[in-house]
Amino acid sequence: MNLVEAKYLEYTINIFKKSLECRGNKNLPTYKILWKHNDKLLFANTLNIDNDYNVLINKLSPDFNPYHDKLPIVENGKFPIDIMESIHKKYFPSGFSNPINLYNNPLALFKEAISVVKSVDAFHLDNIEYRLLNVSYLDLKTTLPFILIDENFELEPVSLIEVSKN
Repeated sequence: MNLVEAKYLEYTINIFKKSLECRGNKNLPTYKILWKHNDKLLFANTLNIDNDYNVLINKLSPDFNPYHDKLPIVENGKFPIDIMESIHKKYFPSGFSNPINLYNNPLALFKEAISVVKSVDAFHLDNIEYRLLNVSYLDLKTTLPFILIDENFELEPVSLIEVSKN
């Protein structure tokens, strides 16, 4: 999958957790996607997401100080509102929906998240940022804070790994 699809996949898993937390579920596991690129397995974040599940984008102030700003979610049909609406329509159609068992099963969640991304008709991500964050290859002991990538970079989602319970 290309980088935009990978960002949609990562956000799908994160927004699923946020939706469950908003329904009162506590101590949910946090998952990371295990990716494959050029026959190497790696963990990496395609998005910078804060503790409130906002997507952060890099900006530069007029005096050249870098900072993060929240990606606005006000435009219908654009990322991230498009994936939020898709998740809510399918898995949280009523105020009583609570698919906690799906979220607690990493294999089922992973398959569903990939299915959601594949069902998107058109991807609308204006600020793509061609980079990966917190990159760690399974065969190396080093974690890189970021790597820059080109627009043709492909990632294959391999597994969903529980990294903590929050």
